[in-house]
Amino acid sequence: MAKKLLIDTDVFVDYLMGDLHAREFFEQLPEGIFYYSALTKLELLSASVCADAPVRNSTTALLSLGRRIEIDDAIISLAAEEKRKHSLPLPDSIMAATALHLKAELVTRNIGEFKKIKELLLMKPY
Repeated sequence: MAKKLLIDTDVFVDYLMGDLHAREFFEQLPEGIFYYSALTKLELLSASVCADAPVRNSTTALLSLGRRIEIDDAIISLAAEEKRKHSLPLPDSIMAATALHLKAELVTRNIGEFKKIKELLLMKPY
């Protein structure tokens, strides 16, 4: 069984901005093998560049290749606990809690903030 990967917003942003390393990362993933938080979708679609329909459509198309994880009560409780314990920003707390809840590896360039959570599996993609 393949390991579960939860991809943080920063990796999607890099891809959508044309970063070659991010493109290579996504191209090597089989379709449907990655997860993303509903928070990531909100962060991406609320960016000012998504006012442009083609950018919004390419963002939605990229997200459709993975599996969205909703922020349910279990993730909310875990995020609140991680925020209190590690003084993380709320979005990082939600992302960490989502990865912990899924028992997934968090794929992010923002390793520094997340290192505080010893149980969290981290992957720097490039």
